[in-house]
Amino acid sequence: MNSVTILGIASIVIGFLCIAAAFHTFMTKKPVGWSVGFGIAAFFFVTVIPVILAVFFATMPGDVTR
Repeated sequence: MNSVTILGIASIVIGFLCIAAAFHTFMTKKPVGWSVGFGIAAFFFVTVIPVILAVFFATMPGDVTR
């Protein structure tokens, strides 16, 4: 596994932790801003970062190890 793969996995793990935090803040009736903030962060970590890593870095030519 290379560093791009590890960054992608870490980003997804952080995103799922943000999803859990958003759910927790919603269920414990914290201010709505916290839930929305965690939700936006989760969207960013689960979708945006892994897609950028996959499209622009994981498919770079010359990165083939055989």
